[in-house]
Amino acid sequence: MIMKSSILVALCLISSNLLAQYTFTSFSMNTIDLKTNDVISSEARMETYNISFKDHLFIHNIFDSETNSSTNSQLYKIISTKEKDGFTYFTTESGVSGKNYTFVIKIDGEETQLFQYFDDEEMIEFIGNASTFKTFIQD
Repeated sequence: MIMKSSILVALCLISSNLLAQYTFTSFSMNTIDLKTNDVISSEARMETYNISFKDHLFIHNIFDSETNSSTNSQLYKIISTKEKDGFTYFTTESGVSGKNYTFVIKIDGEETQLFQYFDDEEMIEFIGNASTFKTFIQD
């Protein structure tokens, strides 16, 4: 009985991460060489990422630094997710081009990190902060 309860609790914890919703605000990004872990380049750019595993949606907004207005928005469908070693890997499909992109999110207590994985050579680390992304009832 204890074993069944432990398995049920573990499954609930895993599935709760896959039903979670986040907003990640990025102020800059680093391109990282995965073979050396060196930062290849850095760029200051304000972006937001709304991630809803529950709704299978990923929304990316890029802002103009001078006007603070959104210059580009893109909607993606989350087509697959997997959790491994404290990381959530998810693949998105672009609603415009149909191309797939892989992202990695790591939640460690209060700290959330977001990465975009390109291949075995490079990954982008988004530097910013995260908050919960909640839907709300409008009047």
